[in-house]
Amino acid sequence: MLILMRRKWRGTTIGRSARVLSRNDQQKISVVVVFQIFLGLLDLAGVAAIGMLGSLAVRGVSSQRPGDRVEVVLRYLHLSNQTFQTQAAVLGCLAAGLLISRTVLSVIFARRTLYFLSRRGARISSSLISKLLSQDLITIQRRTTQETLYAVTRGVDSITLGVIGITVTLISDISLLVVMTIGLLVVDPIIALSTVAVFGFVGWLLYRLLNKSAKRLGLAESNLTIANNEKIVEVLNSYRESVVRNRRYFYAKEIEKTKFQLAHTLADIAFLPSISKYVIESTVVLGTLIISASQFLLQDASHAVATLSVFMAASTRIAPAVMRIQQGTIGIRQSLGSAGPTLTLIESLEGVEENSEANNLLETEHSGFIPAIEIRNLTLTYPQKDVPALDQISLNIEGGSFVAIVGPSGAGKTSLVDVLLGVLYESSGTVLISGKPPLETIARWPGAIAYVPQDVAMSSGTIKENITLGFPNNSEDQTLIDDALRLAQLSNFVASLPQGLDTQVGERGTKLSGGQRQRLGIARAMFTKPKLLVLDEATSALDGQTESDISSSILELKGRVTVVMIAHRLSTVRFADKVIYIDEGKILAQGTFEQVRAEVPNFEKQAQLMGL
Repeated sequence: MLILMRRKWRGTTIGRSARVLSRNDQQKISVVVVFQIFLGLLDLAGVAAIGMLGSLAVRGVSSQRPGDRVEVVLRYLHLSNQTFQTQAAVLGCLAAGLLISRTVLSVIFARRTLYFLSRRGARISSSLISKLLSQDLITIQRRTTQETLYAVTRGVDSITLGVIGITVTLISDISLLVVMTIGLLVVDPIIALSTVAVFGFVGWLLYRLLNKSAKRLGLAESNLTIANNEKIVEVLNSYRESVVRNRRYFYAKEIEKTKFQLAHTLADIAFLPSISKYVIESTVVLGTLIISASQFLLQDASHAVATLSVFMAASTRIAPAVMRIQQGTIGIRQSLGSAGPTLTLIESLEGVEENSEANNLLETEHSGFIPAIEIRNLTLTYPQKDVPALDQISLNIEGGSFVAIVGPSGAGKTSLVDVLLGVLYESSGTVLISGKPPLETIARWPGAIAYVPQDVAMSSGTIKENITLGFPNNSEDQTLIDDALRLAQLSNFVASLPQGLDTQVGERGTKLSGGQRQRLGIARAMFTKPKLLVLDEATSALDGQTESDISSSILELKGRVTVVMIAHRLSTVRFADKVIYIDEGKILAQGTFEQVRAEVPNFEKQAQLMGL
């Protein structure tokens, strides 16, 4: 039975959220809960002192002896023989000291708890990103950028500060209610049971009324936030098209529509706790009136005032606790909806190891690295696809050779390069670089393999930072930077800039032209003096003269660097040692430019169209 209950608990969203904490973290949370119970005892002692003070005041005015319980406490505090004023002053100071101590300790401990949960959230985000980046490209692209961004940021906060943080607070407040109830039972069992019944009923009623709405709003908030961010990114990325097509107003209205839906949802989320606040405040007022009337009707004034003092003092703690419990349950339901994408991501990455720490030292010698490639019976099939993107590919690329991969669009050229670089994992077959699988080779010889895509990713930094991306900016790297700029035909351009290498490139390199971004990508690739250079349409945005100059620089690398180039332009391809023609995921021909030209009619036709 216990095993079934445990499995059921672990299957709940709260149980799934708790599992993101390590055993050590869970033990720390347990310490927090125990300390909160101790603070509840301080509250009880303070409330009891207020009740005794009220009883003492009434009996002092009427010149009666205090009750037995009060007398015991006075004797324990050595106040039995003191004047009424002294007794009242000591009890008042005791009550104030206990309640103030409880408040101060609660603030300090709450702050430390939030810092702990925030740091844990940062660690979870970092771990998720590290695990995610250790996956292949297909796995990463199963989610949109905004879904991933939300899952590793807002979603993590919803788990740590939302679900877990609020749960800890709930346990604390429930413990406080239990302690206060025990205290009230000692003073007046009927009042205690009545108080628990009233507040319990009100809390249950509010939970039933608001519970489903809270979860629905939390889920809606996460979905609308992702959708709104996606629309904003979409319009920024397609700004030129939206201007030319005169669609800017359309995009603005679409964003406005989503934003208004999100605004209404956020307003509803902010309003839900207010319902609990007003209802519980009214309950306290009505409860005080009812207890006052009943006590003065059924008890003598001294007993009535003492009981009322305890109730009112307890209510100042019970009412906020009930309010926090109610608001906490709403907050948890909202957080559960927001935490969904993150929990799904965490569970999908279970068992995945984080990226191992890489060596930050810049290496350019690459001792022992052999830039030879061996591919045997390589097959790659994408998910939900019946036809393989690569079908039984086998080839050898000798070290220091220049190899061109050609073929029509969608033939599988980029897929082949992605597997070669370890970006995609083969469905079957083997890929070896320097005798090892791609990722092992990259880990063993960082910088020995370089890659330049058609669309070069730029960071929002300087030209120098984009060239040395991923490596520390050391002054001794200047020679490497100068060599990389020369090979990429960027030396004159950088020299003409007022700030030179410190020129900001803008977000995603928007301050540079397409050709300048591609050349900067080539400079980045050449910075580590690679022994294997992979170019995927890396010169497509260049003018003819610049492409010719860069091609000449690349051809100079023959014999020292293995160059694998995907290209549609054949002006450079004709100088390759080996041309590989791929179509429909299969190698149709490989050999020299003239040999492939003779074997593949489509390639021959393309060469004729280009005047070759």
